[in-house]
Amino acid sequence: MSQPATPPAPEGLPTAFSRDSKPVLADGSPFRSKEVSWLSFNSRVLQEAGHHAVPLLERLKFLGIYSSNLDEFFRVRIATLRRLVLLGKDYRKLQLPDPKATLREALSIIKRDAALFDRIYDDIFASLAVQGIRLISDTEVPKALKPWLTDYFFAKVRPRIMPLVVRSYSQLGSLRDQPMYLAVEMGRASRKTRLAHALIEIPSAELPRFVSLPEHKGQRLVMYLDDIIRFGLPSIFTGLPYDKFEAYAIKFTRDAEMGFDDDVTESLYDKIAEGLRSRQTGQAVRMNYDSRIPLSFLKLLTDKLKLGSDDILMPGFRYHNRRDLVKFPAPDHLAYPHLAPLPHPRLSGKRESIFRVLQEDDLLLHLPYHSFTHFLDFLREASLDPLVQSIYLTQYRLAKQSCVARALMNAAQNGKDVTVLIEPQARFDEKNNIEWANRYQEAGVKVILGVPGLKVHAKMCLVVRHEGGSDRFYSAIGTGNFNEETSQFYTDHLLLTCHPGLGSDILESFRFFQSNWQPPQLGHLLAAPFSLRHGLKSWIQTEIDHARHGRDCGISLKLNNLADPEITGLLYEASRAGVPVQLIVRSMFSVVTGEPPSKNIRAIGIVDQFLEHSRILAFRNGGQPRYFLSSADFLPRNFDSRFEIVCPIYDPALQQQLQRCLDLQWSDNTKARLLDRKLSNALVRRPGPPLRAQEEIRTWLQAPPRKS
Repeated sequence: MSQPATPPAPEGLPTAFSRDSKPVLADGSPFRSKEVSWLSFNSRVLQEAGHHAVPLLERLKFLGIYSSNLDEFFRVRIATLRRLVLLGKDYRKLQLPDPKATLREALSIIKRDAALFDRIYDDIFASLAVQGIRLISDTEVPKALKPWLTDYFFAKVRPRIMPLVVRSYSQLGSLRDQPMYLAVEMGRASRKTRLAHALIEIPSAELPRFVSLPEHKGQRLVMYLDDIIRFGLPSIFTGLPYDKFEAYAIKFTRDAEMGFDDDVTESLYDKIAEGLRSRQTGQAVRMNYDSRIPLSFLKLLTDKLKLGSDDILMPGFRYHNRRDLVKFPAPDHLAYPHLAPLPHPRLSGKRESIFRVLQEDDLLLHLPYHSFTHFLDFLREASLDPLVQSIYLTQYRLAKQSCVARALMNAAQNGKDVTVLIEPQARFDEKNNIEWANRYQEAGVKVILGVPGLKVHAKMCLVVRHEGGSDRFYSAIGTGNFNEETSQFYTDHLLLTCHPGLGSDILESFRFFQSNWQPPQLGHLLAAPFSLRHGLKSWIQTEIDHARHGRDCGISLKLNNLADPEITGLLYEASRAGVPVQLIVRSMFSVVTGEPPSKNIRAIGIVDQFLEHSRILAFRNGGQPRYFLSSADFLPRNFDSRFEIVCPIYDPALQQQLQRCLDLQWSDNTKARLLDRKLSNALVRRPGPPLRAQEEIRTWLQAPPRKS
């Protein structure tokens, strides 16, 4: 069943953008900026929050996800665009669309969505009030509950409040990214006096952002922590000659790119520690503020933060940091019903060794429908089995209290040779990964702290077991991180196999991680930045050749992101040749459908209960289909500056499973949205009864296996 990994690659495809501001490829084909297409994805998240068929608590979570996504977009993408603008016309050397035009379009979309966000927010809380759950402000606290709230404030909140007085000589450049602040203006009600100003950091990292009060007249009352601070403002500033207080929410978003240099004399630990510190105080890229704040107070703050007319100042309402809505306290009946993970039929309730099962068949776990505990069982058995000699694993993001990490440390303490490649530059997980590196080393695990010049994003695990005088390889290769927390709400696929060629390729990859002087020599896996782009281009070109000779052809891709100019151009060429192309893409999407070069391309995106994270590649290949799982999305960084892998699926039964997943997702007419020329995000309308792919996939997987 083995197939050669990399046939010759086609040449001569457009890779550069035109030299004007219009985002098109060098040959004139349309190309949508990844920033605009990503914002369209976030708009789909917002649409889901506005969908009345979605349970109320889930709608709040989608608002929180939208807000969290937007924060990261400013910290990373807007920050990058602003740096590109500073380059002037030199941005053309980077073969990018005009950053000024992209920035204008992005901010226009964000402004449009902000109004929709507020309408949905009000609608949800009006519906919650009908359910007996009411969000109240500091001025709406019932008299009977004021003693309880006062006790809570003095016991929990006031000890954590340390105001910063804002004076003419104050320096505010050290205000941190992410926390929200209350900008407090103080005066006297009885007579005119000089106003005073202070900033209070809301301690939402230490206390719940939403606090449930005792039930009152059959209603469940909830308050923002912000309003509890407002409630207690007079007691915070005791001793000062003020009796009138107004508090306005403000928030700063800073550039999150760390910008490591090439100083090899400085340890990576030190670079990351310094990068994390600079992230907190980097250049501000956005200031959100309560639109009711007096202009004189706003000017005082912007002057102190050195924000000018070119900076992004965004007026809003009373509350910011609404990503915390994902933690809103509400009864479970207002959420989706809890779905227990399904046992895999070959592993359910059996005491048979997983290794023995894999000697007979490859297995495919479909997460979160299948239980991630099967992978934990795989590691547990490996840590105890006397025949197991060594374990290898790549770590990109682990859970905070990771069972995977504990299994690896136990294996090392049980005498196994355990090696873990930790990616120290996994954005926003750097600190967690460094902490795990230290704990691993203390437990006797060999740690490879990244690869110079490459971010390792591949998801691979290898167990080497000595059987009958020789080594046998047992591999786990997936599309998602080895993370038991995200495995509960990310859709991913995890291959378990004892295919000797795949195991040898993982071992060869780890040899490369340990000594980077020679590219890995792989026979089955494709790895970026060495062979992945080359191989993908050749597979698409093969489909073009099949189309030109009248043979069966077709391309189906399920990805998180597709915004690589070269691959986009090649998909246009496939469309022109008559190759039917089906694309299921969650977020960044630069193909413009509905234009002449894309008449045979159809594209959808799905937003539903679970985050669509799996990556599947399928090629009809003249009637001999090929299927692959990928750790990589189709972005330049994935092909050119990361270590990624694409893994072939050789077992026909598992190929059929992947095709079934693709077919169900493509047939979705409930949660699928069109990725059309105008990025309208219109729901897909297909004939027949309503079909929701995530429900159908779970139903299919829990059906009893057919008897042969």
